[in-house]
Amino acid sequence: MVDKSSWFPFGFGGESAARRLFCLPFAGGGASFFLPWRKNLNKVSVVPVQYPGRETRLNEPCHQDLGRLVDELAIALAPHLDHPYSLLGYSLGAKIGFALCHRLAELGLPLPELFIPAAHGAPDSKPSTPGAAILPDDEFIEHIRRYGGVPELVFQDPELRQMMLPILRADIGLVEHPVPDLPLSCPILAYSGNEDLAAQATSMQDWRRFAGVSFSLRIFQGGHFFARTAADFLPTLERDLARIA
Repeated sequence: MVDKSSWFPFGFGGESAARRLFCLPFAGGGASFFLPWRKNLNKVSVVPVQYPGRETRLNEPCHQDLGRLVDELAIALAPHLDHPYSLLGYSLGAKIGFALCHRLAELGLPLPELFIPAAHGAPDSKPSTPGAAILPDDEFIEHIRRYGGVPELVFQDPELRQMMLPILRADIGLVEHPVPDLPLSCPILAYSGNEDLAAQATSMQDWRRFAGVSFSLRIFQGGHFFARTAADFLPTLERDLARIA
């Protein structure tokens, strides 16, 4: 039995904060990506989520079934939804987050005050490269390079490469798993990079069809990982979370 706390290895940040922001990583990413956000979002408890198979959970196998991942995460989240919260999913995390919201609704658990899908097209969007997860190594690495999130050292170092490729393949495989084709009963605020070729702003507009309450789109300067480079990203996120509060 997996310890439910393993999903939240860095705890809940500002325990005194009235609201929480659960953050779901991108393909190959880990919870540590979101830790620097705590310095800027000090009025919200930033809770990074850790998927099995990376960082603090390297000894666990990666999930290759999105439904199972979402089921386990919903169970782990359930005791911590006693505060108002928002949910942000980055790239693959956006798809996982959307499916998670539907699972929480099925379980009768509180939905987020705001769902923020970042750098990922709408739930029914088709993958840009079908079958990418089973490409030969060299082709698969070129596919991953398009996103710009993995340091080149990972692909050049044989040990790092051997460690990361199975994680990336498992996560990229999840991209093709189906999710519910129904709108959410909570607001959606999509975040996009104006130079992101993998999730262009025009495709991010399609999230509007899955917003049962309201929809907005924010476009930042940068590519797929605009959250790392856009100076106004964290101030904008802070304001958006304050508005929903």
